[in-house]
Amino acid sequence: MQLSALQILHVRNLDTITLQCNPDANVLFGDNGSGKTSFLESIYLLGRGRSFRQRDLKSVVQSGTKELVVAGTVRSDQSRSPSSLGVKRSREGRFEARHNGETLRSASQLASQLPLQLVDAHSFILLEGGALQRRQFVDWGVFHVEHGFGSIWRRMQRALKQRNHLLRHDRMDNEQLVSWTREFVSASDAIASHRENYLSELELEIATISKYFDGLGALTIEYINGWDKKVTLADALESDFEKDRRLGKTHQGSHRADLLVKIDGTPAAERLSRGQLKRLIYILKLAQASLYKKRTTESCIFLLDDLPAELDRCHRKQVLDCLSQLSCQFFVTGTEKADFKDLLVNIAHQMFHVEHGEIFPA
Repeated sequence: MQLSALQILHVRNLDTITLQCNPDANVLFGDNGSGKTSFLESIYLLGRGRSFRQRDLKSVVQSGTKELVVAGTVRSDQSRSPSSLGVKRSREGRFEARHNGETLRSASQLASQLPLQLVDAHSFILLEGGALQRRQFVDWGVFHVEHGFGSIWRRMQRALKQRNHLLRHDRMDNEQLVSWTREFVSASDAIASHRENYLSELELEIATISKYFDGLGALTIEYINGWDKKVTLADALESDFEKDRRLGKTHQGSHRADLLVKIDGTPAAERLSRGQLKRLIYILKLAQASLYKKRTTESCIFLLDDLPAELDRCHRKQVLDCLSQLSCQFFVTGTEKADFKDLLVNIAHQMFHVEHGEIFPA
């Protein structure tokens, strides 16, 4: 998958931008605050319908304007015919998305049209944060390779919401509780199965990608499915019923799953330095891209904000070489053009200078 052209209107300090993108590598350099991250944020908006920097989009819409617009021309690896993708967000929260002129019902439909991988200053939360970020990491992969996963995940979320509502109700409808519990168990079991199958394949890709990077140690991943593996989820919920009713929420299920990432048997976040953690994050993301390509024959698009941060020149080159081997188009930022000297010798690329919200070929 490639983004061949991009139009941006009123995203932060980017007023009106029209850019032809290189199918391989696009490097943006400039001072802090010049608009580099806002450019990556625009692509993320196009692929996810939201920002990776904050939940409230009011501040993402340029001051003095009512709405932002991002539109792009997307080329599939398997089709010669390009497609158009567009997103509009208003200060009042209105959302519009279109693919080839057809209205999309949800942001999840954008994701299937533009598969994005992001690595930025906040990516450490994948290893240092709570279980939610690791569930999202796994679910990104499953969503993109198992077409029915999205509907199963929505089933689980709806059943969980209904079950929790009933648990908090003074006069509980036992018949409804049984029904929604049964639905929750069914969906949770299916989600756990999909996640476990996906991770077994991902581990093989991680082993391959790890060869590009050195010095981290033996990497292992363990999936925690969100309830005691010694019993079924139905039995676990029955045992937990009084606790769930007293606190008004469901304590076991696929919504409580986690991923344990260890180096030499120790949690990675406890053992590795900042730079090593960044390399591990790249390994995990690149492994996902590799598996995605094997399962779909399409490549991901990578957004790398401030690549030089926490990575020396040797490891920057390892990242870019791996992206090139995977045929992934990428957009990468840094403050100095010299940060990328000799890193792209064998990779087709375009350099752009970003200054005061404007982007110029360099």
